[in-house]
Amino acid sequence: MKRYIYLFILPLLCACERQLDIVPKGKVTLAKVSELELLLNQEYSLEVLPAADLGVLAGESLGMFDQVSTVLAQTNTVKYALLAFDEKVDRAVLTTTDARYAAIYKYVNYMNTIIEKMPEAEGDDARKPQLVAEARVMRAYLHWLAACIHARQYDAASAPTDGGIAYVTATDVMEQKQKLTLDETYRHILADVSDSIIALLPQNRGAEVMRADRAWGYAVRAMILLQMKRYADAIPYARRAIELRPHMFDRSSVKATGAWTQDQTSDNNFLYIGAGVRVCPTAELLALECNSLFESGDYVRLYDKPDGWSQSYGESYSGLSGVLMYMGWGAQCNPYGPTSELLRYVLAECLIRTGDIAGGLTLVDEVRAVRVEDYEPFAARGVTTEAEAMALLQRAKWIECLGTVFNFLDVKRWNSEAPYARTVSHRLGANGTFRLQPESPLWVFPFPVNAVRYNDSLTQNY
Repeated sequence: MKRYIYLFILPLLCACERQLDIVPKGKVTLAKVSELELLLNQEYSLEVLPAADLGVLAGESLGMFDQVSTVLAQTNTVKYALLAFDEKVDRAVLTTTDARYAAIYKYVNYMNTIIEKMPEAEGDDARKPQLVAEARVMRAYLHWLAACIHARQYDAASAPTDGGIAYVTATDVMEQKQKLTLDETYRHILADVSDSIIALLPQNRGAEVMRADRAWGYAVRAMILLQMKRYADAIPYARRAIELRPHMFDRSSVKATGAWTQDQTSDNNFLYIGAGVRVCPTAELLALECNSLFESGDYVRLYDKPDGWSQSYGESYSGLSGVLMYMGWGAQCNPYGPTSELLRYVLAECLIRTGDIAGGLTLVDEVRAVRVEDYEPFAARGVTTEAEAMALLQRAKWIECLGTVFNFLDVKRWNSEAPYARTVSHRLGANGTFRLQPESPLWVFPFPVNAVRYNDSLTQNY
């Protein structure tokens, strides 16, 4: 009898012993290819919707569910600083934590775990290069977002001395991460999304709609090169991305259904990167300056009723006359990830900047064809100058990118170029009008206190 009891208890003791293994902080015990691959099966969420802060600074948004007079009355908050464009507020002290910053580096750690442990992992050796490539491209994209938000706009002349971010490549969370220059940061980013890395990605993601493929790799490199103002270099990558993922989401369907309904698994997404809630741009209060940017035939404005871009909701929540608020609950635009439509705008701008104005405006019209009823093609207007073409592109792209990070990225980049720099303004009724200059330090978001406290290299970049 004792023998049977012992044989029964032994497996339990072994199991408990495995559970009680001591793992150093920041280390993981994943040892199989299949286990490591699970880290790529993410529904990525950067926690903070862009309209809540980045869109406010860019002049797109007045926040979300925010009564304007209440925000302006509390003058020692980050919300106030962004809405009133007040540079005197000490955002670095007030930003004790940053959920988006923490999420970015959490996912970076996942990617580093894959890259570090994959060579020795048990399993299908043939899949290892592809999975490492997926992790490296995602690591590049996450760091790029962090650099765009927490550092100055990239400029080739000043990047060697401008402060960048910590480019994390190790899994040891206790190891201090050294902040790099902006030039060094971008060198690491481009190395992680090089041609040789992209070539290792699968040709097509197939049914795995939340996973990366080669189209995603090309899209990431194209967007990074655009942000670096390397317009000619971005063109072939944007072309390849569109060739592999040509599908656009046709919003003319709103005319029949009466509501903008789009899922995060829509084919137009290269890879969906959300922000907590599964609706976007729902609850965004649109800045008054944006109202005139909608084209008269915009499918969502015309047919998404009664919620959609609602003036009654906008005025009620903001307390300002004329403000629109999106209140449809079926839309999921891609807050932090690229779409086929966005890549057309990337390629269009690069073509315009390199002299192919007709080619650029034709791409803009491709998107407008599924956004605007009875649209008049820009390409038929006989536009001959870069400035004219850019004005048309900027207006159309702005509406396309509502609710996403990309209006912020564009304004920040355009502000570093004299022909396109502009002063952003918030007209807030009786509260006054507030203006933000292109060179304002507000364009650089602070590193959070809980990150700076333990890393003396992480000095603020403004």
